[in-house]
Amino acid sequence: MKELSLFGPDAPFYIGLKLLKLGNREGAIAALLNAEGNASPVVQQNRLKTLIPLLLETKQTDMALTVLENIGNNSEYTKQTWYRSLLTEVRFAKGQYQTIIDMQKGIESSELTQKEQALGLFSRLAMDPKNPKNLDAVTAFFMTGLATELTRDLFNTIRQAPDIFLPQTISDAVLGRLFILDRSYGDALYYFKQALHRNRYLFEAYPDLLSDLGKAYQYSGVAKEGIKLFLDWEATIRSNQSTQALVTNNDKNEIRFKLLFFAGRMARQVRISSDALNYFYRALPMAPDSQQRDACIWYILDSTLEADPNLFPSTLETLIPIWSSPSYFDDLLDKICTNFTTEHNWTGLLKIFKIIYQKADSPVQARYAYILARAITEGYLPLNKELNFLGLPAGVNRSETAKAFYTIAFETDKASLYYRSLAAAFLGTQIQLIPETGDVQEITKGAQHIDESTLIAYLTGFFSWGCADIALPYVLEYKDQLTTEEIRRLAQMFGNQKRWGDQIQLISRALFSKPDYTATKTDYELLYPLPFRDLMEPLATQHTIPIEIFYGLVRTESAFIPDINSNAGAKGLTQLMLSTAQDAAWRIKREGGPDFTIKDSKDLEDPETNLYIGAWYLSYLIKRTGSPLLALASYNGGMTRVRNWRASQASLTEDIFLETIPITETREYSRKVLAAAAVYGYLYFNLSMEKVFADIFPVQQSPLEAR
Repeated sequence: MKELSLFGPDAPFYIGLKLLKLGNREGAIAALLNAEGNASPVVQQNRLKTLIPLLLETKQTDMALTVLENIGNNSEYTKQTWYRSLLTEVRFAKGQYQTIIDMQKGIESSELTQKEQALGLFSRLAMDPKNPKNLDAVTAFFMTGLATELTRDLFNTIRQAPDIFLPQTISDAVLGRLFILDRSYGDALYYFKQALHRNRYLFEAYPDLLSDLGKAYQYSGVAKEGIKLFLDWEATIRSNQSTQALVTNNDKNEIRFKLLFFAGRMARQVRISSDALNYFYRALPMAPDSQQRDACIWYILDSTLEADPNLFPSTLETLIPIWSSPSYFDDLLDKICTNFTTEHNWTGLLKIFKIIYQKADSPVQARYAYILARAITEGYLPLNKELNFLGLPAGVNRSETAKAFYTIAFETDKASLYYRSLAAAFLGTQIQLIPETGDVQEITKGAQHIDESTLIAYLTGFFSWGCADIALPYVLEYKDQLTTEEIRRLAQMFGNQKRWGDQIQLISRALFSKPDYTATKTDYELLYPLPFRDLMEPLATQHTIPIEIFYGLVRTESAFIPDINSNAGAKGLTQLMLSTAQDAAWRIKREGGPDFTIKDSKDLEDPETNLYIGAWYLSYLIKRTGSPLLALASYNGGMTRVRNWRASQASLTEDIFLETIPITETREYSRKVLAAAAVYGYLYFNLSMEKVFADIFPVQQSPLEAR
């Protein structure tokens, strides 16, 4: 392995990562051990962050300590948090507990990683197991907050430590929490019951543990048993009987909130709606923070919607002044919007919009505003005084009233193109997707800046050494320390390696996720790349498919990853099911087209085969349904279902019909493809975004003023 260094000081690192991905752990360790010498600081850091866990997994703790101590001669590394964290982990594995305690002296806990904090607590318990404060601190660590994979890792660490013993009650409680993490609720309840039998007050001391107990009862098929336990428990605390909390004296109201809140969730689970609402309303005043108050409000609103949708508007109006995070309620407001639109309850929809206007999340407001504008335009919603809340002058006509709602949809939904583009088509307004101002070279700032030239050399090394397939997580780790131009350069490198899915992810997560970032044409071209053009354009022409819709479909389905698999078994660029592809191939051959022999899903990884069959199938669906929109919905949700849905909403225009599709995935899928198609048409095919939507929804071909 020493010969690897002849290729350069950083070569063994990248080769080690590649071997690790191939499953050759022994070879990876050997390569990483040789990536020393003159390797750059950022390579050394990531080499050790990969190597040390491998050495610990293979019980080579002495080697791990030697490696760290050798590198520790360089003070540049010993001052870094990552180095101290790795050294702590190795010393704990060797049982050097006092050394860890000494290492952490004088360091604020906020400066330690979560793992360092935990290993410090474990070390104190190992050195002084009779001190109850040490056990209390370890218990608090495991019982506070949500259980994560780090919780599992640290629990395994402490159980393997020969000098540390956790009481059975604590071990059972942690195991229960880890089963909740795995969604194995029956197993979780088993362990929680063991802990509950020994010490009920542990659950009072740690409300997060109590929440997990509530989830275990709710989802393990014994909700009624849980309701009785929680209500009796709450009554005991309410009657001022002693709680004898183990570690802390939590506010009794927080415990009562948890007990009533989860009693409500359990009652919903067994469809006792009236009782559920009662428990939620009783819990609400005792919510310990805004996040838990929002959760309780959400359940009240959703339970009201299920019990009596007509009561939803008044309940929402009562509770909206005390909610904290509007986006928390997006799914619920989307749900009621779909329900009311499906039922043609335009008056109810208007009532909801009046309540949430300028209070809800902007995409939700845009959806309501657009649907109401269309209802007014099409005459579904009569003109009356209920529409005056927007400050329109008396006697305003239908066209001007609708225009006010289209304007809200256009101006509100800055984060999404869908409703904005639809509204623009009616307003006769052009969307300026690409800003007219020049490109602003924004430099992002990270908490721990690494020399720019060293960092970019490290990241581009993944491409030089044939490791583009594993590069994305490493690039994203440093996205806040890269300039905008460096992010674009790396994205282009992904594209050059035909890894367009990684290119899309990087641009989306590193640039478009920034709240105040102004994207340029270059950014949009990277977010909406144009691969396989030599295949896709001729196929779109041959099968009479708008090319921008074909690109929107492929990007939405697969992000241009030829060998991608879905959980349902769909395969390739256009995400074809094997049975669908085989049937389509038979029909194509019968029509005199190419002979595609599809033996198994592996055949669908070939771009030429997959794109041809996908194009033919989309064209087939357009012919059978008579509409590009219905074809796209059928592509995702199935043609028979879409036909049935459409028949039940025959009086609605197609764009409003889309809002009634009962399956959220199909509804969202159709929007995503149409929005992506609009961008492709705008960027590459000299089509305005509004023209793309007008082609799909012919009713929108004339602006509002012409009506």
